[in-house]
Amino acid sequence: MTSHWPQPPVFRAPVQTRQTGARSGRFELALSRHGARTHIGRQYVSYPFHMTRPFALDAAISSLLTVYQQSSSGGLYRDDRLSSRFDVGEGAAGHVTTQAATVVHDCHGQPAHQTTEIVLQEGAFLALTPDPLVLFPGAACSNITQARLAPGAVLLLSDAFALHDPEGRGRPFECLKAKVDIRDANERLLVRDNLDITGADLAGPASPIGIWKVVSSYLLVGAPNRLPTIDELASLGGPGRQVTGITALPNGAGWGVRCLAADAIAARGIAESLFILAVAAAFGQQPALRRK
Repeated sequence: MTSHWPQPPVFRAPVQTRQTGARSGRFELALSRHGARTHIGRQYVSYPFHMTRPFALDAAISSLLTVYQQSSSGGLYRDDRLSSRFDVGEGAAGHVTTQAATVVHDCHGQPAHQTTEIVLQEGAFLALTPDPLVLFPGAACSNITQARLAPGAVLLLSDAFALHDPEGRGRPFECLKAKVDIRDANERLLVRDNLDITGADLAGPASPIGIWKVVSSYLLVGAPNRLPTIDELASLGGPGRQVTGITALPNGAGWGVRCLAADAIAARGIAESLFILAVAAAFGQQPALRRK
């Protein structure tokens, strides 16, 4: 499904040299508010991305539209170059998630690259909550996210990963890099978050994540009167199956939440609880559970 999409003047990642045979794909979506509801305005979706119809899952929150960003390729492979862009218009609201976790295969020294651009107009809401990356032995991935928020907008970003060796030999992934920049409407930097880690950093008995299987990071940024309170966030999780830390972000931008989970079920529980808190704070109503 395609449409003409004007090239945006901002938020383009640096051009990187492509290797022969590298795959590129784009997923670009504009959401706009018409009356009480949010609708898709423009879209461009190319392989390996796929998108079915949008869903209005919340009867009590008519403005919140849910989209599943799907893949038909079986994961991320070496030197993949995938880009996403989300433009959410004034007063519009979107939830973009994935159909399942994404496997990152052995990249043989050529990392997969994902870039995401987000522009939220005044009063807009976007929850971008993909399921975790599953890092196979030799996996290498670089993720760059750049966002710009107008006054009154709210953004929930989720970034999580898990480790898995199909042969059960404990072989490490290669590396994972992630960079997030969030700016206001005047291009002032509000939040910058960086992750740069190798599989060797997490290997062996001295691993900083110990027995935990899933590492999750969330940024909840926007208008303070539309964000959960610290007391509400403190209710996340329960003893034994996860460890959660909450940090006030610089510039009064919002909250950062880090979580170590015992397994995928515990990690999903935290993700779902945080999404519910974010939606309830922004709209005064709890959302329905998302089916995967």
